[in-house]
Amino acid sequence: MKQKTQYDRRCVRARFNRAAAEYDRFAHVQQEIGRRLEQRFDLIKLVPQRVLDLGAGTGQLALAMQKRYSKAEVVAIDLAESMLKHIPRRHLFARRPSLAVADMHALPFAGSSFDIVVSNFTLQWSDDLKGLFNEIARLLRPSGVVAFSTLGPDSLKEIKKAWAEVDGKSQHVHEFEDMHDVGDAMMSALLADPVIDREEIVVEYQSVEQLLADLRGVGVGNTHQSRAAGLTGPKRWREFIQAIESQRENGVIPLTYEIVYGLAWGTGVSPITHGRVE
Repeated sequence: MKQKTQYDRRCVRARFNRAAAEYDRFAHVQQEIGRRLEQRFDLIKLVPQRVLDLGAGTGQLALAMQKRYSKAEVVAIDLAESMLKHIPRRHLFARRPSLAVADMHALPFAGSSFDIVVSNFTLQWSDDLKGLFNEIARLLRPSGVVAFSTLGPDSLKEIKKAWAEVDGKSQHVHEFEDMHDVGDAMMSALLADPVIDREEIVVEYQSVEQLLADLRGVGVGNTHQSRAAGLTGPKRWREFIQAIESQRENGVIPLTYEIVYGLAWGTGVSPITHGRVE
């Protein structure tokens, strides 16, 4: 699998730390996909002892998993410590997940220590999917399950198109992995019965300013290691804004998210029999 993007992880951490205080106000798509991901556990008959939320952010999915599996220990990890600080501030009287600041590529947990690993809108920040799924497979108990959502290559295509028109030399938007490459990475980690599917969500905006505010509010920015140094000049920025505006349809500006969902079982024998989860 060809790796398309090399991330500056210090820059990724800094962006999400800055976005943490206002993140929930802008994370409409992330929250909706988190709800859809959590609902997929309606069909999974599993009584977990430990659940890991990989890239937990401000804790929406971790708290939902804690509510669903009230007797389980839920562990929420994130690269950005400021994100995790917002979990205890909410739901003060509910049982709260354990928190840990960690890089998802080198997790500080023993092997075979989790029954469930979940991740919402995080895997797209990995530039080593094979290594990441190997790490997930290491953590999963043989009958455990991993379920995630991530971004596919059609995500933010309107932003890519606008930048390509005004500055085709530099990379401004990340190249997200195709669902088939994600599936290959799962298989290379020997995860059992991997299933991949996708859906497309188009958010409509009244103004470019509103669109860009939402992206900044959730920490989106250019964290590619080879990104151009310095600030974008005012002339080029105006051209970029105009290029987005030119994509207005029926009075609104579209912004596309290609959502890739994945599910697989630990490297032991999976509990799938005759197409049903037992």
